Amino acid sequence: MQNDPQTAFIESARKLKSRIVAPGAVPRPADVPAGSAERRKRSLNTCHRYAQTELPRKAPLRGSRAYVPELAARIEDDPNLTDGARRCARKLAELTYRQNREGRTLPVTVTYLATALGRCRRTVQRYLRQLEREGYVAVDVVISQRARMCVGLVVQLLAPLLAAHHHHRWPGSLGNPGVTSMSLNQSKSYYSKAKDYYARVESQRMGVQQWAMRCMDGIFRSYMKTNPLAGLPAIATT
Repeated sequence: MQNDPQTAFIESARKLKSRIVAPGAVPRPADVPAGSAERRKRSLNTCHRYAQTELPRKAPLRGSRAYVPELAARIEDDPNLTDGARRCARKLAELTYRQNREGRTLPVTVTYLATALGRCRRTVQRYLRQLEREGYVAVDVVISQRARMCVGLVVQLLAPLLAAHHHHRWPGSLGNPGVTSMSLNQSKSYYSKAKDYYARVESQRMGVQQWAMRCMDGIFRSYMKTNPLAGLPAIATT
């Protein structure tokens, strides 16, 4: 009878029912497994307390009039974006709105974005790749005229990132009637210099994939100099 499967099953069910505690009932010391009573008591005494080591607080930010323009809610609902990529998109929209509201292009470096977001360069690059993959921005490389290096990026904000009523253009800034015509805000030379700067950057842009191919040209040339086909067997001729 001891090897009967039915008897063993009934005995296991009886032991399991004896261990079950009724819902809402406080487990008795006999119900608490051996060795965990002290841990349970320590948990009940310290669960309401704050952590002994807290992260040090940084200095609060100073007040600023900078703000993020209206963006599409799609970027908040996109499951293919991380929270860091969404934050990077909002920072790009803020900087673009302040610097180049009409062209919606932003010359920027990865180092600047890493400092502004408090992340490392590699993390910012992943954010940009996510935004570019999902069609929110277009990233081009700015080529240096003095060396075979890039001097930064040009980020173009695309339509899926923008609000539907701002697809064509952002609203202009409100004019201040108290500002004189000699103010920098009314200076035509200031805006002409800005347009010349963006036109110069536009002529030096290159796609990210094209820039990667250009960076690998030297590797390909070195590889071909080593005669990679020398190790192949000779073709028999008849």
